[in-house]
Amino acid sequence: MSDFSDDDLFADFDEQMDTEPITLEDDSFDEGPKTHNSSFIDKKSVIEKYQKLKEESKKLDEMAIEVRSLVMICRQMEECYTKRVDKNLASYGEIKYLHDGTILLLVTIHNITNQPMNSWMLSVHPSPIFPSSSSSASYTQSISLGTILPGVRKTFQCHLNCESPPFLLNLSLVRDFHLDETRKVFQIELDPISVTSWNQAQVVEKKSTDLNTTFSSSIRLPNSLINLLSGSPDTVVSIPQVFQAILKIPNSQDDTVVLCIPLSSDDNIYVKVKCAKDGTTQHTLTIGTESSRSHTLLIQHLRLHLIVEMSKLKSRPAKGILILTEMDAVSVEELFESMLGAFH
Repeated sequence: MSDFSDDDLFADFDEQMDTEPITLEDDSFDEGPKTHNSSFIDKKSVIEKYQKLKEESKKLDEMAIEVRSLVMICRQMEECYTKRVDKNLASYGEIKYLHDGTILLLVTIHNITNQPMNSWMLSVHPSPIFPSSSSSASYTQSISLGTILPGVRKTFQCHLNCESPPFLLNLSLVRDFHLDETRKVFQIELDPISVTSWNQAQVVEKKSTDLNTTFSSSIRLPNSLINLLSGSPDTVVSIPQVFQAILKIPNSQDDTVVLCIPLSSDDNIYVKVKCAKDGTTQHTLTIGTESSRSHTLLIQHLRLHLIVEMSKLKSRPAKGILILTEMDAVSVEELFESMLGAFH
């Protein structure tokens, strides 16, 4: 048996060992590698910024597409009537006077682009037809159009409380664009609408022979103008077409109609309107009333209505009506005859 014990065997080894206890700071486990944590935070921040830039880029692309569609609409609005007759962005129904004196206007918006129309507003602003009119400033009514898909038509109704005619209804489509804190407004002016006493006219069952028409006068209208105001149908101009295009009287089979026009709540006048073919290139409208005052008023209102309608047939429809700012230098009759001469 060996004289060495286990203690003797490891005596030298123990002397060479570092017997100092090993201590570890508790925080070293919680903190972990500092460089690794910093890298993780930076990566998350970069991803968030990338996602934000991606969303903003998508939004800009969508806005660019929509703005391009708006520019296309504006260009079409500036074309002459014959080129845009089938591409109308807006069409108007009959203007109706209600029992409480307000006006009901139906407006149909047609999305003629290949992109949805989102968040649009229809603005309707009544204004005096004469810039020098003493009428007070009118309010502007705005109607939200919601979403109109490509090729879809939507009809909206406007209730307006306006002063006595004549006046204009100025319509426009408005679109707000927001990018960060920047706001841009895109506005498309539509054709104006004239409102005159003729908008209140109603056909009545009354014999024209029973009506005293001491005061009367005639307006000669070129067939080319009547054809354009009718939507350029491929037909020969007829008397029913004249009544429809000029006075919005549908399906009239006679050459004479009797109308009742309320000038006020207690003042109704009867008007006899006779249409006749005048040669091969024009028709004549003869308007007769019982009083000189009503006759002068109705003739002026009809001329004003046709001035506005003729201005729509020009290349910049919403701008053509600005010629009325020259009313101080020219009479309504002179302006009417001057514009009418372009259609002979």
